[in-house]
Amino acid sequence: METSPVDARDDRIPLADPAKARRGARRTVFAGIVLVVLLTGFTAGGTAMLAAGEIPGLPFAVGGALAQAAVIAIVAAVLRARTGDGGRSLSRSGAAASLRILGGLRRLLLVALVALAVYALVRLVLGDPWTLLTAAFISLFLWLLYRGAGRIRRDWTSSV
Repeated sequence: METSPVDARDDRIPLADPAKARRGARRTVFAGIVLVVLLTGFTAGGTAMLAAGEIPGLPFAVGGALAQAAVIAIVAAVLRARTGDGGRSLSRSGAAASLRILGGLRRLLLVALVALAVYALVRLVLGDPWTLLTAAFISLFLWLLYRGAGRIRRDWTSSV
């Protein structure tokens, strides 16, 4: 599939309120930093549980690391569309790349949610109810990230 070259002048979408967009980008970065720091507890705790031989820590270790990577990907995707032009406009090509990143992230998060559910159910059948609890808890965070990435995609698709 071949695409036509993009004219640099037509690639930008002017923003109605650039100051609001800059505030939104700052809030996204701040929230991303806070979430990555807070999710570190789940990743480290799950890894420590695994090191101690506690299998219920696996959802925390894997899910926490995936949640941290997802937060970083969402922040990077949001900032990717806002590069250049001093924040007065959005780049169509940057927004399209961000939409692709968010789409891939949503697919990855959905696969992880299904895998965590299957793993927790298998462990429950084997007599380990604690894995179900840890998988459900970290799945809540992954589900919220899945929904957030979908909301950003939906809003950007309608505006681009």
